[in-house]
Amino acid sequence: MVEEETKRPCDWCCAHELTTWHSSELNCTVCPACGRLFETSLGEPTAENSPDEDLLPETPTEPVEPIVFGATLPDYDPTELVGSNRPLIKYREKNKYAELVLELERTGHAFSADGIAALEEIHSNYADRVADDTAHQTDVTLDIGMTPRTATIKGIFPEDSSSVIGTCWDVVSDPTKWYPIGWPEQGWIHRRSADPSIPGDEPVGDAFPRLQTQTPSQSVDLEILQEVTEPGRYERGSRYYERGSVTELEYVDDTLQATVQGSRPYDVRVTLSQGSYVSGQCSCPDDAVPCKHIVAAVLASGDIEAVGGDQSLEALLAAASAEELRSVLSEIADEDIGLRKRLYEELSED
Repeated sequence: MVEEETKRPCDWCCAHELTTWHSSELNCTVCPACGRLFETSLGEPTAENSPDEDLLPETPTEPVEPIVFGATLPDYDPTELVGSNRPLIKYREKNKYAELVLELERTGHAFSADGIAALEEIHSNYADRVADDTAHQTDVTLDIGMTPRTATIKGIFPEDSSSVIGTCWDVVSDPTKWYPIGWPEQGWIHRRSADPSIPGDEPVGDAFPRLQTQTPSQSVDLEILQEVTEPGRYERGSRYYERGSVTELEYVDDTLQATVQGSRPYDVRVTLSQGSYVSGQCSCPDDAVPCKHIVAAVLASGDIEAVGGDQSLEALLAAASAEELRSVLSEIADEDIGLRKRLYEELSED
């Protein structure tokens, strides 16, 4: 099975994903939500094999408080919320300007025509507001995702972030401006969890460990990482990072090593220079570098302190006594059989 990009929606369940699964054996594309086969030599599926309509989520009747990333709002602590199937508002500063990414993905919904119209009004009002400000030298844009789960407003002054977040909050939290489309999660759109309710019962702090830090460390050069990464992979990597998929993170000198949980755990190794991405390797099948797992690991590097930044390993070894070196090597060899084997191989007189 090979992961491929497509812009085609499913004409059965209406799920509309960037990621579908192509089967070389059947020579067809499979909808990851309902299993509908496209362009197969087996012919069109029969009516009795159509998907269950109740796979789509039930739309809430009351507003759903969103989760805000990257910005601190008065009297708001997202880690106190229960239920992670909520709208997301992601605030990101990029040099002089900022952007807001509004997502309904975790609710299993997309923005309806009324929701998009409301966002267009917010965009238009803000663009008019800064039109005569000579300090504002970029376009204010609104980008609606191919599947309208996501909307992005760009060209915001950072000092205006709270007011723009407030107006967007009213739209993203209002279920009357949503319509059900299904949950995307590693190819199983309608099966994110055993109880895919909205907002659910999973503590938000468990689903998004990064909320403890709120913003990426300034030691991570996001601009360079974005320049060398395909936009779709960068966005997916950001989601992996935000939901806590990066584990076993080690950052020593300029080398970063981590495990990133995708469709299965993948091993990532990255070389950084003063927080900037230089190169990376990942055990996933994606040939593109950086892949989404590398992006997630680099973003997570800002959450821990690098070891060895103040002194080189060579200087540290030169300053250690022979007794100290023997003691450290002996202790490490007791804990790591692979290292112990290598010591025998390297130091044996034979």
